[in-house]
Amino acid sequence: MKKLYVFIYSAIVLSIVGTAILLVFSPETVPLHYNLKGEADRFGNKYEYFIIPLFNSLLGAFFMLYAKKQGKKGEPVNERILLYAGICTTLFFSALGFFFILIAINYSPDAAAAVNVDILKFVSIAIGILFVFIGNIMPKMRRNSLFGLRTKWSMANDSVWQKSQRFAGISFVVCGLVLIIAAPFMSFIRNLLLMTAVPVVWLILCVIASYRYYKSEFPNN
Repeated sequence: MKKLYVFIYSAIVLSIVGTAILLVFSPETVPLHYNLKGEADRFGNKYEYFIIPLFNSLLGAFFMLYAKKQGKKGEPVNERILLYAGICTTLFFSALGFFFILIAINYSPDAAAAVNVDILKFVSIAIGILFVFIGNIMPKMRRNSLFGLRTKWSMANDSVWQKSQRFAGISFVVCGLVLIIAAPFMSFIRNLLLMTAVPVVWLILCVIASYRYYKSEFPNN
């Protein structure tokens, strides 16, 4: 278990050091935001990109603290899964940060539209991979107060919880695969709509499923 904590610390350090190294090669003024047409519409100081490793550090600390809390409660399975989730999530945001900085380094106003479409495709695929990973670990989580599909119905007992997490996990994997497969072939706007619609549809279906599992266990409630 200690190795997993070391991995999260390493992922946080990688995010900070990697960002610092890349910013050495960046111009002082870089694109920081892109509009719906995929064009850079806000520029600023390159050091604003340090927001990403800062966020990563806080995120990693959150996963480690909550994992330790689960370990103290005698839930080693939850502790291990939370650590895996923390490692994956911090690496995910590190990769996004590095990619955006690399785009900023090579930014050219004449080629902005073409480059920025690739940004959203990369983001969509990366989010899809994250969905697949999270979907695989959700069914393994035992009932807890924070992580997983938590509704008033799924928290009713362990049976409803497990069924709800299994449905949520499998459907999350499907959502991730949809993003991964569809992203390379879609325009900027369609990718944006897909990334917005998929999680919303997933959440609605999961809430309905948890309610139905609850009613099957407690038909009189």
